[in-house]
Amino acid sequence: MQTMPKDRTRSMSRRPRTRALPALLLAALSLWALAGCGSGEGGGGEGSGGSAEAREAAVVKAEEATEAKARAKLRAKEAVAVQREEAELATKRKKLEAAAARQAEQRRSHKKRHVRTRQHGSTHRSTTHQKKPAKSKKGSSHGETPSEKSARQQLAKEEAQEAAAFKRRAQHESGQ
Repeated sequence: MQTMPKDRTRSMSRRPRTRALPALLLAALSLWALAGCGSGEGGGGEGSGGSAEAREAAVVKAEEATEAKARAKLRAKEAVAVQREEAELATKRKKLEAAAARQAEQRRSHKKRHVRTRQHGSTHRSTTHQKKPAKSKKGSSHGETPSEKSARQQLAKEEAQEAAAFKRRAQHESGQ
């Protein structure tokens, strides 16, 4: 003869109760539905049709309320997404502007630090091995260095890409 542990006997004694609970609920719901169908004016005449219409109107109102809540949630998510996109763009723009400013500052400080010292040993300079002075090009960017120009162009390019991606995402979300 096998002996069962205490835990096993408890679970077996609870199992019929858990099976009986859904059966009781099902029976109660069916009795409630039958009792609801029997009540009415005239036993299936115009009065029962009116209550069916009222139930249908209540169901429609509930569905509309649910849809309105879903639309509100969707609008809130879209607003959060827009704010997140704008914040990301702002931080990226600040980083690029800071990098461009750092590069410009380094160029300025590098030019200031670059000081030529004369060598006192030679008084005669040979013209055959001297470098020719480089012609300085002046761009039409009003004092903007090439690195600043490229950083500005890169920033504009990235902003355009992100704006296009944001527009596509918004169109996709509104299409759903």
